[in-house]
Amino acid sequence: MADNYLQFSEIIPKLNPEEEAWLKEQLQPIRVFGQKEYPEDAAPAELADTKPDWAGVRFLRDSGDCDPDCDVLGFEYAFHDDHEPNGWGRHLWVYAEESGNPENVAWLVQKFLKTFRPDQCWSLTYAAICSRPRVGEFGGGAIFVTADEIKWQNAYDFVEEQHAAFKAKQTKKGKKS
Repeated sequence: MADNYLQFSEIIPKLNPEEEAWLKEQLQPIRVFGQKEYPEDAAPAELADTKPDWAGVRFLRDSGDCDPDCDVLGFEYAFHDDHEPNGWGRHLWVYAEESGNPENVAWLVQKFLKTFRPDQCWSLTYAAICSRPRVGEFGGGAIFVTADEIKWQNAYDFVEEQHAAFKAKQTKKGKKS
């Protein structure tokens, strides 16, 4: 049996205290009853046996792609001080060692850029690997994020697009003969 992994590691650098506080708030697990948000472990006693309308990490609440029954963050994170000689300053490290969800990271970063750095961009590359050398089970991709859009490129789509373009070119050549 082989294991498949989706791995990445990236940072959001040079955080000021306001940005760090916002990120910590966005990464907080919450439960929503009506329009009222409560930290996951702080809902009032009278709601203890009530199913929340939504539960998950705060930044995903307004994501149209988020499965409301899935409470998995899709990545790990840690706040760190500067690592010399990188010059990153206070930063948020986002990473996945086994099965990451780069979509969730992109959503968080886009919200961050909209709120604090609308004139900046951010990128993440990821690897899709297999514990055994199985054919077709290796790939990866990249995400480019701005305050206005998220662009994706993955190895599988790239290869399919190139195959289709090659086939179309071959068909065109055949018609000319």
